[in-house]
Amino acid sequence: MNIHHMDFTVAICTYNGAKRIPEVLEYLYKQVELEGIKWEVLVVDNNSTDNTVEIVSKYAQNWRLDCQLRYVFEPVQGLAAARQKAIESAKSDLIGFLDDDNLPVENWVYEAYIFGRQNSQIGTYGSIIYPKLDTPSPAYFKQVNSLLAVNNPGESSFCYARDAKPRKVPAGAGCVVRKQAWLECVPPKLSRHGRDENKNQMAGCGEDTEALYHIQNSHWEIWHNPQMKIYHHIEPRRLERDYLLKLSRGFGLANYTFRLTRLYPWQRPFMPLLTPFYIISDGYKLISYYLRCRNQFATDIGKACEFQSRIGRFMSSFSFLK
Repeated sequence: MNIHHMDFTVAICTYNGAKRIPEVLEYLYKQVELEGIKWEVLVVDNNSTDNTVEIVSKYAQNWRLDCQLRYVFEPVQGLAAARQKAIESAKSDLIGFLDDDNLPVENWVYEAYIFGRQNSQIGTYGSIIYPKLDTPSPAYFKQVNSLLAVNNPGESSFCYARDAKPRKVPAGAGCVVRKQAWLECVPPKLSRHGRDENKNQMAGCGEDTEALYHIQNSHWEIWHNPQMKIYHHIEPRRLERDYLLKLSRGFGLANYTFRLTRLYPWQRPFMPLLTPFYIISDGYKLISYYLRCRNQFATDIGKACEFQSRIGRFMSSFSFLK
């Protein structure tokens, strides 16, 4: 199947995902209602050291006839670089992002394509994300599920308004981006680069949110599409206390970048004047939270994660001083 233009691209960004990506490809192989739709699956290998390329090549040999399965390599580590590579390599204007542990329901591609085709003013739209656990759900799961990209904004579609308080955008997992909107709004290099868990670096969390804030600052609309549903396959290690605390700190460290990105370009030069006030405010909130909840950190993972997030938020403002 040699087609130079597609109606829809599924982009899977993966790092050492040889054991995870087969399950994602199996779910994509079973997609339905795609008669007459030209679509492709693009695997972006983000500098893996395992046999991801061999796994993808094996699937490509017996792939479905109505879809291309392609592989590209991105040597720069980090999800931000991998997604930029996906944008540049995709053959369609509509690009649906899946992580290598995201499992789309059987009509996800169809619903993603139809919604984008019918709403040309929308630059980005997100999915409902359900958890898929290998073990029984821990008692604290609801307290931390947002950290793990579990997100259900409801069964009705809506626009994420720029002036909403608190201001929100969809989760990056299961999100569809219009290439034109991305190229117009998102800088080639983001402030957040993506986290490298193997190197114990979590400070890069939030690069997908940063990109969506850039789009939200433009004339493009951002929506929730409840017809798009995926499952996030969460490994048991990601439910462990140490991992969650580290992840919370990483998301907190992204806070200053979010504050800056949420501003219009003409407002950003004033950010240095506001930074001292953010430091004082975040410091006060951090100390108050510690004094109020310090005796519960050892037994309440949700509160311990919130404390780490507040530490990260306080530290994030010092990124400007650097």
